[in-house]
Amino acid sequence: MISVNFTLLVQLANFLILLVVLNFLLFKPVLRVLDEREKLVKDAAEIKERLGGLADEKITRYESQLLSAKQESMSIRTVSRSEALGEFRMILQETKTENMKELDIARKKLAVQAEESRAALRVEAENLAGRVASKLVGRTMGGGA
Repeated sequence: MISVNFTLLVQLANFLILLVVLNFLLFKPVLRVLDEREKLVKDAAEIKERLGGLADEKITRYESQLLSAKQESMSIRTVSRSEALGEFRMILQETKTENMKELDIARKKLAVQAEESRAALRVEAENLAGRVASKLVGRTMGGGA
C-alpha cells in the first residue's frame, strides 16, 4: 500500500520543478521552432500562390503576344506575296511585250530577207531558164549568157 509521507511531497516537488525546468528548456523552444516552421510553410505557400498567379499572367501575356506576332507575320507574308505576285505579273507582261516586239522585228527582217531572196531567185531562175532554153534551142536567147 501507498503511504503518504514526506517523500511523496519531495517527489511531487521534484516533479513540479522538473516540469518547470523542462517547460523553459525543452517545451517552449520546441514549440517556438514548430511555430516558426509552420509560419515558414505558410509564407512559402503564399509565395507559391503569388508566383503561380504571376507566372500564369506572364504565360497568358506571352501567348497573346505570340498570337499577335503570328497574325502580323501572316499579314506581312500575305502582303509580300501579293506584291511579289504583282511584280512577277508586271515583269512577265513586260517580257511578253518585249518578246512580241522582237518577234515582230524578226518577222519583218525575215519578210525582207525572204523578198530579197525571192527577187534574187527570180533573177537567177530567169538566167537559168535562159541558159537552159539556149542550150535546148542551141542559140542565144534574148537575155544571152
